[in-house]
Amino acid sequence: MSELRERLREAADAAAREGRTPPAAALVRRGRRRRLRLAGGTAALLVLALLVVTVATDWLAVRPGPPGPAATSPPTGSAPDVSTLPDPGRVESGVGLPPGRVGRQMVKDVASELARCRGGDPDAPKVLVAWGSEHDRTWLIQAKPPLPGETWLCWAEGTFDAGGAGTLGHEGGPDSPLTPLRAFGSQGIRSGGQYWGQVIGAVPKDAVRVRMLFHKGIAPLDQQPIQSGDRFPRNFFVGFYRQPEKDTHLQWYVARVVAYDRAGRKVAECGDASAVSC
Repeated sequence: MSELRERLREAADAAAREGRTPPAAALVRRGRRRRLRLAGGTAALLVLALLVVTVATDWLAVRPGPPGPAATSPPTGSAPDVSTLPDPGRVESGVGLPPGRVGRQMVKDVASELARCRGGDPDAPKVLVAWGSEHDRTWLIQAKPPLPGETWLCWAEGTFDAGGAGTLGHEGGPDSPLTPLRAFGSQGIRSGGQYWGQVIGAVPKDAVRVRMLFHKGIAPLDQQPIQSGDRFPRNFFVGFYRQPEKDTHLQWYVARVVAYDRAGRKVAECGDASAVSC
């Protein structure tokens, strides 16, 4: 019971720290990204209740409900959608899987989130493009092979703690055509006595380097794109940066993201000092 109390206390702290609902303008910019936690005290109560059930059932797989309609950004003042995730369907992986039952559930959770995106080949399995572990978190990226004529790409990401709690989001759909570069992320990730931010996104195929520039004197971060193969029109990237202070306001520290080709030419960039994504 001491372990359970500790997990409940940590969950409540995490919910209060990370569960702030962004303003309506930010929700529009972030498209279909959603968090699993609600805002403020409601989030704490919800996470506590979920953890009690989870610990008692030893992380049994949740039975998915029937597929729902494509998600839309919630109206001003509403809480993020935490409805039952759709059926994850089949997932193909050439990069292995995160270990254990919790790792397999992470794959299912991201696949369920990806199923919300309207588009892609309905007869093809979803693809686990990449996954990794950094700063006590495991991240995953999945995508659907697009159909001929689609001007968008359905892809989803998730970032989880060791127990499987975390955040999910997806991009794409008929009303979200591809842009040259897409970037968003998370803040206030506590690991090793420090606070970290995460940046995740999609870049053109000819990009070989992604440079992330930050506010607050944070040093630039360079990453090589994750190769997604010939079935997808974009590659992906994930990076973590150390925050200069505890982020109590979920500040977006990223000032600009720039992609370069092999010759060092700029092929895409995005950035907005007032945005939570670009």
